[in-house]
Amino acid sequence: MIIIDNFIKDYDLLERIENDESFWVPGYRWYDGWWNEGITDIRHELIHTIWGENSPYDYKNIIGFEHWIGDYSAGKDVHEAFGGVWSLKPHFDKDEELWHETKQIIGPTIGTVFYPCREIDEMEGGMLQYWEQYPPQRANEDGTLVWPEEAPEVIKPKFNRLIIFDASCLHAVTEITKGRRRAIAINLWSHKPTEFNKEY
Repeated sequence: MIIIDNFIKDYDLLERIENDESFWVPGYRWYDGWWNEGITDIRHELIHTIWGENSPYDYKNIIGFEHWIGDYSAGKDVHEAFGGVWSLKPHFDKDEELWHETKQIIGPTIGTVFYPCREIDEMEGGMLQYWEQYPPQRANEDGTLVWPEEAPEVIKPKFNRLIIFDASCLHAVTEITKGRRRAIAINLWSHKPTEFNKEY
């Protein structure tokens, strides 16, 4: 895991991200990378800023980026599981459609979480919990979780904090008890997930 605080030095970019309505539209999107389709919106600009020439992680054989936003607030959409309450329940990032069709688990090469909004520093709860030694192979055959005995790494969300980690391992977000938690997740893939690989 890599954690970098005060990652973006261009505060104009951070302000534009926070106030750009299109940036915060829910839903999963795919980006073929600046080397294929240029930079056409502010999410692409952010992805290039993180993963371009000054990338903090040496990646290879990446064909593109899956990206989506998480926008969670206190008292909304909480989940109870394993004796706890979660704003985002424990899970593995994976090719979801492939999993539903074949039960085959293929995860991203690496994952990213970035917190671009100042309001997150006023939030309470909403911790990222990460079990680095819990890959999908430790789950039951039907995908249900065997709760880990080991304690997770716990990372506090913080304005302008970048987190790079193996998103195919177990992770979750604890219940938010005050405020709002906005973040963008970016997964790097060596193959295009099934959802984005279909022609309509």
